[in-house]
Amino acid sequence: MKSLKKKFNLSFFIILIFLWISSQNCLHQNSDQYLFWTGYDHLQKSIKSTAKNEIHFSALAGTLSEENESQLLKNSDGFPIVTLTGRKDQNQNWSMRWYEFESKNYDYSANVTFTPKLWVEKEIYAVERKIIHKLNGYQPRDFFKWLNEFAIVVNDHNAYQTLKSKSKNLQFLCGVMYCHITETAEWHTLEFTLNDTTKSKFPGFYQRTGSRLEKSKLNIMIWDKANPTHRLKIANQGKTLVFHFPVNPPKDYFLNPKEIHFLGDIEIRSFGITLKIENLEYRLKTIFEKNTDTLHGNFLRIGKKEINGNFFYVIPQGLVNFMIPGNMDEYFDEFFTLLIQGTQGRGGSQLHAKFEKTKQGQLNTITTYNEIKRKKFSLFGNDDSQKASNDFDFFAAWEEAMLGDLK
Repeated sequence: MKSLKKKFNLSFFIILIFLWISSQNCLHQNSDQYLFWTGYDHLQKSIKSTAKNEIHFSALAGTLSEENESQLLKNSDGFPIVTLTGRKDQNQNWSMRWYEFESKNYDYSANVTFTPKLWVEKEIYAVERKIIHKLNGYQPRDFFKWLNEFAIVVNDHNAYQTLKSKSKNLQFLCGVMYCHITETAEWHTLEFTLNDTTKSKFPGFYQRTGSRLEKSKLNIMIWDKANPTHRLKIANQGKTLVFHFPVNPPKDYFLNPKEIHFLGDIEIRSFGITLKIENLEYRLKTIFEKNTDTLHGNFLRIGKKEINGNFFYVIPQGLVNFMIPGNMDEYFDEFFTLLIQGTQGRGGSQLHAKFEKTKQGQLNTITTYNEIKRKKFSLFGNDDSQKASNDFDFFAAWEEAMLGDLK
């Protein structure tokens, strides 16, 4: 059962949703945003090409298990760390260096520290990440301007069809999967379904992301606390992702949100077990000043969680408890305690980001803190088909289409 002692990756769903939304951020040509996203695209490809292995790449994202600690260097306190720095030339080419400790004027730097801690008798990591980059031309406020415009376009059938005929981004998505738009009394729904075309063109993405969607059921409501009518709903039906935009959205729809809430119900069915999570709530505070955008995010609460079924359909749960790190109910109780409350006096999982325009350009700083278990378990398994690298070809092609709209 070693292959099951990996992370229950709730962040997979959050990352997928944000990528799906933000990557459609292209209604108009914009040279500044084009330069930003071109730089980002080249940066991600450079990180991938220089990563020593999958473990280093995962560690950069804040994921590590006890069995892989030896793959990382240790700091002066003996704690596992991973660092990456880079410089960009005038042609957007990046020169990346892992474990470069000298203080220099970098265009990108990332530092992740995994500090082993004891919580009662449980072994955990306190994970601190800090990423600084100087990509210029895009701030979070630009995303919300797009979201406002896109919701208004979706509300107008002719405007949406015109956008679809011109947008390389939408043409790419609808060329590699099935796209459909419908309307109810309350919502316009955009559907994207992974199908045989997806499987043929991007087999790794289809196998990894498709299988995860098929094993899961998502229902996430998003709203601005100051304007509760500013709502967006995201759900899935098997391999279909469904985005619900309101009929007749207000003109200032998500244009200047102050406190965005995400309330989600998630169900995962795998290995004969069903994990149900109800009313998991996340809060994202936004502060938009003259030259600076600031974000603060953290989980607030969980309403209900339960686990049902027999592992592999035939092995009773009591026997499974000897094969994974601890009792399953206890394991997931601990997981959500770490996620929401934390155990080290610093709170649970949290995000802080600052995008600041200066006379010298733009300085973007992203810091995160979270606590994770050193011995991990995944309801998705851990064979080669579940490696994040299987998604790279799809996202690289998608980013190229997105850049085509901005250019």
